[in-house]
Amino acid sequence: MPKPLFLHRPAGLYVRFRVPADLLGIVGSRFLVRPLKMVKGDHARLVAETMAVALSQAFGSLRKGEGVDLKKALDAARIAGRRDLTLGEVSLPNGVTFRNVQIDTPADQRQFRELVREATQPAPVAETSPVPVASAPKTIPKKEGLLSHQISVHLGDLERAKREKKTVLDSRHTLRLFVGIVGDKQASALNADDCRLFFDEVAFWPRNASKQVENAGLSVRQIIAKAKTAGGEPPAAHTLSKHRQRLSVFINFLMDNDHFQKSPLKGIAKASKFDAEDDTGRAFTQPELDAIFEPVAFAQWSAKYPHRFWAPLIGLFSGARITEVCQLYVDDIATEHGVPGFHIRKSKPGQKLKNKSSLRFIPIAQPLLDAGFMAFVEDMKSAEQERLFPHLPNHDGNGFGRQMSRQFSTYIKGRGVSDSGMGFHAFRHTMATRLDRAGVGHGTIARITGHGLSGGVLPKFYIDAPSLPERVAALAKFEAKVILPKYGSEQRTQWMRMK
Repeated sequence: MPKPLFLHRPAGLYVRFRVPADLLGIVGSRFLVRPLKMVKGDHARLVAETMAVALSQAFGSLRKGEGVDLKKALDAARIAGRRDLTLGEVSLPNGVTFRNVQIDTPADQRQFRELVREATQPAPVAETSPVPVASAPKTIPKKEGLLSHQISVHLGDLERAKREKKTVLDSRHTLRLFVGIVGDKQASALNADDCRLFFDEVAFWPRNASKQVENAGLSVRQIIAKAKTAGGEPPAAHTLSKHRQRLSVFINFLMDNDHFQKSPLKGIAKASKFDAEDDTGRAFTQPELDAIFEPVAFAQWSAKYPHRFWAPLIGLFSGARITEVCQLYVDDIATEHGVPGFHIRKSKPGQKLKNKSSLRFIPIAQPLLDAGFMAFVEDMKSAEQERLFPHLPNHDGNGFGRQMSRQFSTYIKGRGVSDSGMGFHAFRHTMATRLDRAGVGHGTIARITGHGLSGGVLPKFYIDAPSLPERVAALAKFEAKVILPKYGSEQRTQWMRMK
C-alpha cells in the first residue's frame, strides 16, 4: 500500500504518495500530491491512510487496463474520511419516516432536502361535490424515480461499460445543467417543453462558469440569469450540439428502462449537420506560424522538454490531434512497406482514439526527418523509454495531451496568437486547408488526418498499403514555410538525463 508523506506548504497541509515504478509510464509522474484541507493530527493521519487504501485500489485497476482518475479517487477518499452522516430514523410531523439515511456528499444533502420537501407538502384539498368522494392519498415521489437518481444510474452504466473518462465527465456536466434548468422532477414526467426550455437556457451558459470564483454557491439558474444580464459570447454550435447528443443518450436510457415510451426529443427539430471539427477554430495564418516557430523564441520555450520541441512539429507536419501525438509510444514509430511513419492506434495503456477513422498510419514528412526525428526516437530507445514523451502525465484518465495543450496555448498567446479557439488543433486545420489548396484529394487528406472517409467506408487494414504512396506524395506538397529547429547534442544531453 502507498505510504503517505505529509508536506507543509504555505497553502496548508498536503499529502504525497509515490507512484510504483511499473505505473510511471501510465501516470506520467513519480509522485501524486493532494491537499488535506485540515490541520495535522490523528484525524489527518486517518484521512491520509484512507486515501492510501483508495490509491492502492486505483493502482490495481490501472494494472488491469482500466481507466482511473487518480486525483478524483484521492479527493473522494479524503472527503469520505472527513465527512459522513448516517441517520438511523427521521420522523416528520405528518408521520412520514425515513430510515437508514446516509449522507456523504453535497449531492446527497440536496437529494435528502428535496425528499423532505416533497414529503411535507400538504395533500390536495378535495373539491366540494354533491356526492362525497374520498380524496386519494398523496403519493410521495420515490427517490428512484427522480431525475437526479436516474442520472446517477446512467452515469454508473457508462462507467461500467468502460466509456472514456471524458465521455462520462461531459455527460455528467450536461445532465447537471439539465436538472438545474428543468428541476429534479420525476423522470416519467419529462416532456418536450422541458427539453425546449433546456436548449433555450443552456445557450446562455458561460464558458468555464463552474470554475469562476464569483459563481461559487450559485445555482445553475442563477448563473444563467446573471449571464443573461451581463451578455457575452454564446457557446459554440458544436457545444450545443454535444449537449443535445448527451441528453438524447440519457433519454434513450430512460425509455429503455420504461419511464416513457416516446422520446420527448422526437418532435424537436435538430440543428443542421456540420463537421464538428470545422467548428473548433481555424487554420494558422502564415504570420502566425512565423511567430510560433521564430527560432529564438521557440528554442527558448521548447528547450525544457522533448514534447515542447517535437509535438508542435509533428502536429504541423501530420495534422494529428494533440492527444494522438502526446500518447505516442516509441514502438508506434515504425517503417511499413518501406515508409517510416506514426501508428495512431489504441494498443498501449492510456492510449485512446476519437473514432474508428482515427486508426491510421501517417507517413513521417521529410522536414521532420531532416530535423532529426528518427535520431530522437533512437535516443529514447537507448534510454529504455516506453513512451516518446514520458514527461506528460495522464492523471485524470483524459489522455496525455492536456498538459501539452495548456503549455502550447500559453506559449502562442505570448507570441501574439490570441484569437478565441486557437490552439494545437489549428495545426489540423492548417494541414487540411493547405493540402486542399495544393489539389490533394479529400480521400487522401482524410487518410492523413483521420477524418471519416466518404460513405463511412474504412480500408480493411488501417495501414492501407496501396494508398501509402499517395499519402507520402500528399505530405510532400505541404509547405509550412517556416524555419525548423534541428535536434542535436544539446537537446540530447539535457533530455536524456531527465528522469
